[in-house]
Amino acid sequence: MKPGRGFTLIEIMVALAVLSLSGIALLTNIGQASRDLAVLNDKIVAIGIAEYALNSVLIQKDYPEPGSDETVITHGARDWRVEVIVSETPNENMRRIDVTVRPSELNPVGDAPATILLSGFRGDIN
Repeated sequence: MKPGRGFTLIEIMVALAVLSLSGIALLTNIGQASRDLAVLNDKIVAIGIAEYALNSVLIQKDYPEPGSDETVITHGARDWRVEVIVSETPNENMRRIDVTVRPSELNPVGDAPATILLSGFRGDIN
């Protein structure tokens, strides 16, 4: 073999090191994208549940009284904690309705954030 043709052992080792680092970075990004997809899927399910809960209050015949209600519903194979809070506003003919949805396995006490918080208002036209 003539000198100067082909790759030296050091060049091959450097190329393999660069390829290995690129592969590790790529696998890390794929793992993060998978986790982000799971979180996004949770948010999509939670927003659907929150919209349903909010609309259930909005379509009631009776004007809602201030207070709160918490239920656990099952969607798919997962339990979701749904909290509906009806509160007064400065206008006595208007109520604020806040709906929070989180997976049931999360601790509801402390700093565990809700997956979704959806708010709406209902007026009394009487």
